[in-house]
Amino acid sequence: MVEELLKTGQYEEARLRLRAGEGSDQEVASLEALLEVRDALREKRYAQVQKILERDADLLSAYLDLEGARRALEDFDREDPSRIRPYTDDPHLGAEAWTVLGVIRVRSGDKAGAKAAFEEALRRDGGHYRAKTNLGNLALEAGQVDEAIRTYQEVLKQNENYSHAHHNLGAAYRKKGQLDKSVYHIKRAQRLMFLGGAARASGSSRWPLPGNLGQRWWIWLILIVGIWFLLRR
Repeated sequence: MVEELLKTGQYEEARLRLRAGEGSDQEVASLEALLEVRDALREKRYAQVQKILERDADLLSAYLDLEGARRALEDFDREDPSRIRPYTDDPHLGAEAWTVLGVIRVRSGDKAGAKAAFEEALRRDGGHYRAKTNLGNLALEAGQVDEAIRTYQEVLKQNENYSHAHHNLGAAYRKKGQLDKSVYHIKRAQRLMFLGGAARASGSSRWPLPGNLGQRWWIWLILIVGIWFLLRR
């Protein structure tokens, strides 16, 4: 039973059954690897997904088409809708496929189609915070500021360190005239982007404190100019 749940991407149900004593140690390890893949996809860290596929091939191969997944990551990067559609029904890749399709539709001006794509992504993975952030962006662009704020706040409950949600929440608060809240979230976004860049430069996906901040003067200059511009607006 656990094996079928893992194959069909029903991770939470599989987790509950494993905690109840069903399944094997191998299935526990496979679930952990599948969850790592899901988390990296939510963050659009495709290179990290590739590493997980290589590292845990023996754990994932029974549940995930590894070669197909590698091709999918390349196609997601290309953002060619004709190449992405075949993955929309995949139990492991479908949410990300719909999220990428939504972004493509936004760029082509199809806001209604984009909204439907992001909603489908969330139907498949309710924790896909990038898809939810994009729904907030659509609401903000449509002048639905309160709806956008509510959506960004929900995103930050799922991932409090998601810099784009902080940045866009700051923009939404600015439209409401709540400058204190706006500046707080803009500053938080800038700091998270800075720390994320430091983590990527060091080859780590964690959030280490950067060393030698004096040599990062240009980051702080951008931050100061951004806040100054925000207050003038």
